[in-house]
Amino acid sequence: MSRAPPTALVLALGLALGLQGCTRVGTRADHVPGEVRATLAGDPSGLNPLVSDDPRGQMVAALVHGFLFRADAHGTLVPDLAIRVPDRANGGLAPDGRTIRYRLRRNVRWSDGAPFAARDVAFSFAAAMNPHNNVPDRSGFDDVAAVRTVGPFEVVVTLSRPYSPAIETFFAETANDPYPILPAHLLANEPDLNHAEYNAKPIGLGPYRVVEWRRGDRIVLAPVAGYFRGTPSLRRIVLRIVPDSNTTAVLWQTGELDVVPLLDATLTRRFRGFPHAHVSIEADVGFKDLEFQTERPLLRDRRVRAAIVAAIDRAALARPFAPLADARDGDRLPGTFGYDASIHEPRYDPRRAVALLEAAGWHLDGPFRRKGDATLHLVLVCYNKPSFRDPALIVQQQLAAVGIDLTIKTYDPGVLIAEAADGGILKKGAFDVALFGWEPNGIHDDSYLFRCDTRPPRGWNVGRICDPGIDREARVELTTADPAREAAADRSILRRLIAQSDVLFLGGAPYALAVRDGLSGVRGSIYGNPYGNGWNWHWTPPRTPPG
Repeated sequence: MSRAPPTALVLALGLALGLQGCTRVGTRADHVPGEVRATLAGDPSGLNPLVSDDPRGQMVAALVHGFLFRADAHGTLVPDLAIRVPDRANGGLAPDGRTIRYRLRRNVRWSDGAPFAARDVAFSFAAAMNPHNNVPDRSGFDDVAAVRTVGPFEVVVTLSRPYSPAIETFFAETANDPYPILPAHLLANEPDLNHAEYNAKPIGLGPYRVVEWRRGDRIVLAPVAGYFRGTPSLRRIVLRIVPDSNTTAVLWQTGELDVVPLLDATLTRRFRGFPHAHVSIEADVGFKDLEFQTERPLLRDRRVRAAIVAAIDRAALARPFAPLADARDGDRLPGTFGYDASIHEPRYDPRRAVALLEAAGWHLDGPFRRKGDATLHLVLVCYNKPSFRDPALIVQQQLAAVGIDLTIKTYDPGVLIAEAADGGILKKGAFDVALFGWEPNGIHDDSYLFRCDTRPPRGWNVGRICDPGIDREARVELTTADPAREAAADRSILRRLIAQSDVLFLGGAPYALAVRDGLSGVRGSIYGNPYGNGWNWHWTPPRTPPG
């Protein structure tokens, strides 16, 4: 089968055709009736999220795999393979919060036709806890004491201690790392899943199945006949792997794309001018922040961290990236759990920054500050892509204005977030400041980023923060059965982080979604995955080949 034209050729053809005025705009010579073409920004590392920490794989997982619960556009849990969300009122959650009963859908089948049953849930938990599997994150799973099946369609989970995010964590799309249910009939005899053939062509419980994966080019999906919500109306979905924004624009204009999540502000502005494109701005729970490596000698002094915070104009960082950036305060999207409009980051105040540095003994010597033989020189690390690299340059300029010398080092994502043993920059602590971003999904608890017991190698507290007050509030947040106490503890953690200048939250990162006219049912999600309801996509009227 022929491959898509290489990127350079696509661009050359687009320029030669004079795309803006070309009569072929919005048509596709090789169109298949009932087909939708969407994009992935890069090739996934695998299609089994249990052993692949990759957001592109998670986007495919929403179309191919099944979960106990999915999330609606506003982030509310909705049943998927479970028939209802357990709570105390319906008897699914015990009064002590330690026993959770899941009742499962009947007459559900895997995409190969095998029946789904409770043993698949039990097997999936065993796979998540198998020490031979390279599972990205076991948060919440570590708090499970036992998983047992009660007949073919009921699972009982017993926790070792009360854990408030347990339901949002356990095989739910809302987890920080969402893991799907895996097929016991195919994988139970595998010693580990790290290199299983399954990871390239999974059998799932979602609305589509993988037909073909041409690495670096496309993933082709076909509808699953008999999917429990109803067989999707689309004939197929083609996920084009398009890492380059210019190529994305060309492919849209030649009619080769129908759904494009837009993470680039410049590209978003271009798409708003394209014919046949409906562009919406989608709120997202994700946020960007500056994380200080608090164990580094120059940053142990809170006055230096506070000076950096005061020297940074967050609005100036967001402005060039509008509408895909905002300067909201804290780590919560307005309207979601724990958000408190009265909590604010310190205001931009370069005079205060200078006063703090002077009080800490850092005095100007030429363009930068010195204390004895030491220069106030810091290293900032970030992803090697414009949405991080460009704000880092603004931070560099703002800190230079108060006498702080900042070097920027950029890394590919795989290097920045790898385990310390594999050279991961963040977990090794090989930085002073990290310009980073988090997509916390539906878990109310963000304390895993800030607790003493989650410092590397045990977790993602890459700033090495260790504050007994944060740990105390986190214990309340993670164990209480009272939502009001849970939210109050969460807000207390945020206030302590701001007061100690441990983190500077830079704001949110909305994304844009471009959908071709006539395609209905595609919806964004505050968790950043617009492919979460692919069974509902349809052409109105049904799409036919161009004449």
